[in-house]
Amino acid sequence: MPNITASEKFNYTQTINRNTVGLNLEYLKQTKTIICILKPTNFKAVTLILLAFIPKCYAPPIEQDDVKFTSKLPVVSILRTVLLGYMTHIVTIRPRTGVSGFSTIFRRLLALLYPSSGIGTAIESMYKSFNGDKILGISQYTFLLKSYDDENSDKATEKKDGDSHYPNNKASSDSLLLIKASASECEKDEEENTESTDAQELHLEISRLRDRLVQDAKNKNIDIKEYDNAPYLAAFLHVIGPEQAKKTKGCILNRSVTIGFNNVKPTIYMLSSRVTNEISVTGPGAACKNQAEILPKVFRYMSDSMIDQLETAHNMDETSYVEILVTIGQLFFTTIECMDIDGDRWAKVIIIIYTSMSVLQTGSLIALHKQTMAFSIKNDGRENMFLNSKVLTLTEEERKLLGESTNKFESNEEVVILSTFTGIVVFLLIGIWADYSSHSITEWLVLAWILSPILAALGFFTFICNNSDIMLYLILVIASISSIGCLIAATIIGYLPKENIIISPVL
Repeated sequence: MPNITASEKFNYTQTINRNTVGLNLEYLKQTKTIICILKPTNFKAVTLILLAFIPKCYAPPIEQDDVKFTSKLPVVSILRTVLLGYMTHIVTIRPRTGVSGFSTIFRRLLALLYPSSGIGTAIESMYKSFNGDKILGISQYTFLLKSYDDENSDKATEKKDGDSHYPNNKASSDSLLLIKASASECEKDEEENTESTDAQELHLEISRLRDRLVQDAKNKNIDIKEYDNAPYLAAFLHVIGPEQAKKTKGCILNRSVTIGFNNVKPTIYMLSSRVTNEISVTGPGAACKNQAEILPKVFRYMSDSMIDQLETAHNMDETSYVEILVTIGQLFFTTIECMDIDGDRWAKVIIIIYTSMSVLQTGSLIALHKQTMAFSIKNDGRENMFLNSKVLTLTEEERKLLGESTNKFESNEEVVILSTFTGIVVFLLIGIWADYSSHSITEWLVLAWILSPILAALGFFTFICNNSDIMLYLILVIASISSIGCLIAATIIGYLPKENIIISPVL
């Protein structure tokens, strides 16, 4: 072991003591800090720090079954059902453009109270879409126009084959095409200087096709009456092209075409007329003071000049993208609600009814497009007969004179009433899924709501028999209040928890 001198031993001992004193001072600082924190004045801060690190330590234990999520609350379920199940249905109702006794708002409120009331409108629109040519009176010329198209396509094919057999004449044919193209360009420049040139050329083309149709129709023993201008209407729709013709026919069949007029004899009774400023309308007749409604079957008796004014009516066509998206969302919501085993099935029957009606209304909008606004054609002064209600409704004598066959859906009041009763039967069949043996309060309320349109129908029958406006309004008010009351009560009771529904015992 090495010998340690006294001086080295003294230095070592001094170093150890110095380190020990430093550690002791550090421990004293930490101890002082802890003592300061644990003073009574800072005890509250310590408590808050501990509570932040130890959540729920200050409350008794809870069971997860007692926690109710906001989405499961009855109030939230009721509001979600009303907004997504009921109110979205009114978006799919076909808007009414032009001159009409019932506005779009009235029709949507009626569909909200009585969903079955919209069946007639939807079925009528689908019928018009598939039988539009029959309603317009031009169906007898369809096969002739198709034969003309086939003939023209055959000629075009023969001409193309003939050109391929003579390649040496390509240069001369190209030069001829250039000459024709330059000539056509000059013609276009001249047409731009005259606004009426295009309309005149269109009229001449339609007139030539009309004359050919009349001649071929006589050869086919198709009878054409004196006042019947259906051949010109058929030729007009054929010349403007299939896409524009479909949109124009949709505008006519929706009764979105009106006649503009300024002065009419007081003796002429209007079927339905409005001041132009009261409706949204465009077209050649929009500058007139008044607008009159006209039925689709009367267009075949108009003059050439009035039919020519329909050239831009196709611009009123509008596709129902919003209605389609709303219906898809409503279907998705209804499917989720019906898959949920909780809840009263009779309350879900209401959602099924509204969704089925939305699907029907959207289907009718796809079949027969809606219009952005009414399109007005100007009365040329010789068609005052078309503003007469007797001509618009057509008596039996006028049918024989004009060769008019009885059109279905001429008066849609009968269709609406018949479809309403059909809808009631279908809705009652849906109740089989909800179980008729339950005999719950919701069941009786839903059944009363489904059958409430019968009371409204009785009001219409009373009006027809007695011609009493007061009785009609009284019955409609009672029926509407009863319907909305049953609907709201069935929705609230159907979505309330069963334990919250207390029925007082009968003493």
